This record gives sequence, C-alpha cells and structure tokens, in this order.
Amino acid sequence: MPMNLFLRKIGTGFGYFLIFGVSLYALTYFLPGIPSGFLSSKPVDNVFWRAVFFTHVGLGAIALSLGPFQFSTKLRRRRVKLHRFLGKIYVFSILVGSVGAFGSAWFASTGWVAALGFGCLAVTWFYTTFRAYRAIRRGQTRSHQQWMFRSYATTLAAVTLRLILPLELAVFQLPFAMAYPIVAWLCWVPNLLFVEWWIAKRKPTPVFSDN
Repeated sequence: MPMNLFLRKIGTGFGYFLIFGVSLYALTYFLPGIPSGFLSSKPVDNVFWRAVFFTHVGLGAIALSLGPFQFSTKLRRRRVKLHRFLGKIYVFSILVGSVGAFGSAWFASTGWVAALGFGCLAVTWFYTTFRAYRAIRRGQTRSHQQWMFRSYATTLAAVTLRLILPLELAVFQLPFAMAYPIVAWLCWVPNLLFVEWWIAKRKPTPVFSDN
C-alpha cells in the first residue's frame, strides 16, 4: 500500500474516531447519575435551558454521526434513496437543533463574547444547512454539495471545540474564563475558512444525477 494512501486511511480512521466519540460523549448528558463539570455551572433547574440544551445536544449528536455516511461516495452512488433519507434526518436535526443551540448559547458562563460566538455558530449552522436543503429541492446539485460541506464544517465545531479547549487549558495554561470565549469562535470560524478554500480549489463532482 502506498504511504500516502496509508496515511489517508489513518487520518480518516482517526477522524471517524473523533466524530463518533464526541457523538457518544454527548449522549452521556442524558444519563442520570453521571457527574459533569460542565453541567455543574449551568442552570439545570431552568426548564427553558434544559429544553434548548438537550434539544441541541441530542439532535447535534445525530447530525454529527450522520456526516461520514452522507459524504460516503459509495453510499451516494449505490444507495441514493438511503442517502436522501439520512439527509432528511440530518437537515431536520440541524434545523431544530440549531434553534436549541441558539437558545442555550446565551447561558454561556463566561460572558457575552462566548455567548455571541456560540450564537453566531447556531445561526450559521442553521443557514448553511437550510441553503443546502433549498439547493437540492431546486435540483442544484453542485450548490447543494458545497453548502453541505459548509454545514458539516459547522457541525464539526463540536469536535474542534474538544480539541482546542484542552490545548488552551493544558498547553497554553489559559484561565477558563479566557479560553472559553476564544474557543467559542475558534471552534468553527477556521472550519468554514478551510472549507471555503477547499471548495475554491477542488474540481466539482456531483453528489448524484440531476435527473
């Protein structure tokens, strides 16, 4: 096996490990009796907060875990109906989950900078996914594909946040009050910038036939 192919497989496997690992970790918030430092700083007795937070976490985990299947070339070509079915679940999960994310963003414990960062992420999450859905409804396959890349880039903020925050705290030894507002922006803005660069340089390939 060529080295570049081997390294690509290793990278892909590690990426899947992070995606499904974060998805499963998110579900632990629904398990009673499991201690969580994150929840200890939240208004868990607030009914509104609980509704928006758990809506965001649950549906976000579903959307995150569906991404690898939706971007599978083999699945798109061989099981178009399944691809479309999973796509509907993905879109629904984000359009509803992003509303929950927007509502919970304003409960950020480190102030308005973090709240604004997560609030803008929620709006971007909704917008990019809605544009992807609208494009495919209009038969605009290439546009749909590009907007789906943007959508999943924002979905992956759940992963990049959990990579960057420990680095801020352990390596750069930033206080949490400083690290969290930074990661509220750093977990998704670079993702989108990278995807925009990648879309601009790649040769477009259709997701499936426009017919």
